[in-house]
Amino acid sequence: MVTEKVYLRPVSLSLIILLLVSCGSNTLVQLPSTPEEKQSVILSLHPGNTIQYSANGSDNLNEGVLQEVTEDNLYIWSNETEIGIAANEIDSLWVRQRSVISGMKTGAVIGWSAVTGYAVLAVLYLNSTGEVSDSSLLLAPLFGVVGAVGGGGIGACVGAAITRWERLF
Repeated sequence: MVTEKVYLRPVSLSLIILLLVSCGSNTLVQLPSTPEEKQSVILSLHPGNTIQYSANGSDNLNEGVLQEVTEDNLYIWSNETEIGIAANEIDSLWVRQRSVISGMKTGAVIGWSAVTGYAVLAVLYLNSTGEVSDSSLLLAPLFGVVGAVGGGGIGACVGAAITRWERLF
């Protein structure tokens, strides 16, 4: 029983560190404020993106699919019509994104922790029955890598189905 506790400490500690590092990584993004920065953001958009925007000091958000971007105008398909709006009239701009990367990270953390935990419990059980040596417990984190890869793949698939709005300015 004493050797089992000794092996559980490094596994638990590494799991806690991994969860804290991967789940606590929120980045703050500086929104563009100058007209030149806003123009650069607008020109980086691709036709087919679903966008929301407010223009001319209005608080209403309009939604549409971007058809074309030029230096001066955005052409948006909204309510069965194409609308042309001057780029300098746009006050706020949002684009719909998929959550593939965040889904992959979350799935990898959950998969790694779940499979590692089950592997540790399985090895401890087998160790108590005398069918496995103490060094087998060190293989449990390696089983967790398989869980991380599998969980990351499943998380990426789930994240691809989840959309969110990202504010560009």
